Amino acid sequence: MASSDPVGDLHLATVVLNVSDMTRAVRFWCAVLGYEPREPEWDPEFMMLQPRDGRGLPVSLQLTSEPHRQPVRVHLDLYTAEQHRHVDRLVALGAEVVTDWSYPSDADFVVLRDPDGNEFCVIGHAALT
Repeated sequence: MASSDPVGDLHLATVVLNVSDMTRAVRFWCAVLGYEPREPEWDPEFMMLQPRDGRGLPVSLQLTSEPHRQPVRVHLDLYTAEQHRHVDRLVALGAEVVTDWSYPSDADFVVLRDPDGNEFCVIGHAALT
């Protein structure tokens, strides 16, 4: 029997990032987010990473040989009360700060790229209020 709710059981289950080096991407994103692979056996073409503490949305990594495209249509926003500390930590892990971004003068975000060129933002916690 069909539900009267048009959304029904449809829900966001994961966010998928395209990557060119699965091992590097798994190590990077697990270190960034404190996640771990869902399965003990690594699949060389698709991996789902899950929060170690059970909080948060899983992130999946999909191997692709296609070049990264610009402009990016979707990106991740990571919120923190310790923006500068995390930006420094992520750069040490292999991310790069996007310096040629058109930042507004009151920007509460920093745009970074992961080692595969996927853009993401680290946003100061004040943005949550």
